[in-house]
Amino acid sequence: MKNVKRFICLLLAAVLVLGLVACGGKDSSNDQTEAPDTQNNQATNNNESSENESAEKKYEEKVTITYACPQVVEGFDFTEGDDYVKWMSEKFNYVFETTNIPWGEWHSMLSTWIMAQNMPDVAIYNYGEGTHADAVNFVEQGLIKRLPDDWKTRWPKVAEVYGVTTLGPMLEELFEGTYFIPRARFFYNLPGDPLADHWSLYVRTDWIKAVGKEVKDHYTIPEVLEIARLIKEQDPDNLGSNLIPISMTAGNAARFFLEANSTHWNTFYKDESGQYVWGATAEQTLEGLKLWYQAYKEGLLDPEFYLLQHEQDLEKFQTLGIAGVSYLGGQTADVWNNRETFMNDTGNDPDDMKYATLLGTDGNYHQRDLINFWGAIIFSPSVEDKVFERWMDVMEFQCSEDGYVQTAMGLKGVDWDRDENGNIISLLDEDVLLVGPPGEAKYPSLGHVVGSVILWDDLAFDNPNIPEKYREESKALYKNRYDLSTPETFTKVDWTVWTHGTENMRRARSIDYPTEYANLITTATSEDHLVELYNQWIESQMSIIQPVLDELNSK
Repeated sequence: MKNVKRFICLLLAAVLVLGLVACGGKDSSNDQTEAPDTQNNQATNNNESSENESAEKKYEEKVTITYACPQVVEGFDFTEGDDYVKWMSEKFNYVFETTNIPWGEWHSMLSTWIMAQNMPDVAIYNYGEGTHADAVNFVEQGLIKRLPDDWKTRWPKVAEVYGVTTLGPMLEELFEGTYFIPRARFFYNLPGDPLADHWSLYVRTDWIKAVGKEVKDHYTIPEVLEIARLIKEQDPDNLGSNLIPISMTAGNAARFFLEANSTHWNTFYKDESGQYVWGATAEQTLEGLKLWYQAYKEGLLDPEFYLLQHEQDLEKFQTLGIAGVSYLGGQTADVWNNRETFMNDTGNDPDDMKYATLLGTDGNYHQRDLINFWGAIIFSPSVEDKVFERWMDVMEFQCSEDGYVQTAMGLKGVDWDRDENGNIISLLDEDVLLVGPPGEAKYPSLGHVVGSVILWDDLAFDNPNIPEKYREESKALYKNRYDLSTPETFTKVDWTVWTHGTENMRRARSIDYPTEYANLITTATSEDHLVELYNQWIESQMSIIQPVLDELNSK
């Protein structure tokens, strides 16, 4: 009886196969040219369906992810607050609970949570020379999650971005494992190694032309002072007592006169003998200090520079239009944004202001490696595996060519797309505010909160919402900083100094150089008196500095 049933089943199967073959042959003979395309489309649809089903199965369990950093918009719903975050949370099936950390309390607040073993699942650590020692302590005590050894193969795009940050691989070697994933300033558009900074001269090109000087993409400090003198003498816009040739806060003035002239002005470096020395004692530092004093005494520098608060110098240049020169951060996107503000607030043509590279008295660009990162992603040691893996998947997507664009430009096919050559094109109406406060902007969530591993500095080179001429100008600025420097004036990071986290180094790093130098500038009655005060100050700091030099040189 069993054999009979088996025979019947086999017979039915054979008939079914013959029927299918006959039908297939009939379809092929009637439409042979369309059959290959139909098969390909079916295969593509099957693949897409399979991928979607796989993703749905992978993310069928909704997870809650807790997160904290200063870039969180307080009170905004990062799960469903706008179409972008809603799309992301639905794609990866999570609820995102975010906490804002005030900028001024970033390190202290997060450190308190870490030490109390009460940190959120994910946070952004404010990694830097001054916080490295705490990071070492957290790792040694097991207060931050160690990523699994195979994480780079599981999330290869994140690993690729991680590899260009410089900091990430160094820390991995130091800690013998991965605890921090630095967020890269640049990835697809990395300008070079070491990484050039975005600090730039802001100059009034209409005033420069009016006083008979050349508009260039770079100036030495003495050239800027010469232009400022002419602006003061000729007062191109007849501003009278309101005119400020050079507007800078004390911190920005220190960058202008000291950092741009003396690469290691506020840190330690090896001299020609191979011994570590203090950059404040370098001849170029004193030279820059003298130029600062000269600008102050001649009335070229805002007489209230030491009282100006954050961005008040920018306000005088960009909004009030009463300053001829300033020195400020000028990231790629700002090349257009600040011009637009200048145009709207002052009524001037946007090209009446320009960005330029500042050079020292030696004609070279001076800078220490910016290092290709800002902020580092960390996980709680008690984070559930499913939560950790879900957020790593989010970051993997945000490292993709389309994912990282969405962090700055919104949804593909809605706010932007790619043309036939793969170039990004904007689909936005001109009157749409893409990013900004809730209630005003289309996507208040856009930025570096939702899994971002590549910062906006990178995309700004390709963002069609920034006019191409200004994107090209920014690229040229980065390039000339490499062209106008030497390995001695534009140096790679010295990890021995950077990671030196002793108590003596903590004390040395607490010196407020801009304030200390501003006090010398405003107290001195002559250049000779300035040098005298400077030497006294150097001597007064040696009880703090010498122990660090001894430690570094003993290595």
